[in-house]
Amino acid sequence: MPKKVDHDARRRELTDAVCQLTLRGGLETATFRQVATEAGVSVNQVQYYFGSKQGLLAATQEHVGERSIERLMTWIEATDGSGRAVLGAFLKSFAPIDEDSRMAMLMYVALYTEGVVAAMGDPSANETRKTEAQMMHDTVLEQLNRGPLIDGIDAEAEATLLTALAPGLGLYILDGTMSAEAAFETIDHHLDRLFVV
Repeated sequence: MPKKVDHDARRRELTDAVCQLTLRGGLETATFRQVATEAGVSVNQVQYYFGSKQGLLAATQEHVGERSIERLMTWIEATDGSGRAVLGAFLKSFAPIDEDSRMAMLMYVALYTEGVVAAMGDPSANETRKTEAQMMHDTVLEQLNRGPLIDGIDAEAEATLLTALAPGLGLYILDGTMSAEAAFETIDHHLDRLFVV
């Protein structure tokens, strides 16, 4: 009787292989051949599941994103549910504070850089990143609008600033410029300037 294959599990194994290769040698090392070797499968299987390198990278980005969302939901569940607390958890969830979140940030950097390079030759390649940035902005703005905010705060402008701040602090933690504690203090300091306590 033929062995039943869990296709979702196999796809995860392959995207995990992309992550491991990228962490060791950069995204350029994640060729179909190297991914197949890392996962212990044939190149044909990688092609079967993803079709192209772009398909493989898109699936990897989705997989990393799903894991990041799971981590974020755990953080949010530990808050009191207020707009300020949820926003703080959202912003802090970008911090690479353990192996899983470090991998997520490294993959974000690698895939973001790959996207920037692709957009230089094909501006339409930039659309996914714009959509992701807009979704993040909208999430931040939603929590700001829950308030209550200090009088005179421009929620739209603050959402734009915070959307840029969180990944930047994540990069500072990643390269050792700033500790996670200092980054969290920076986020809390800024939110204290926005929300009525």
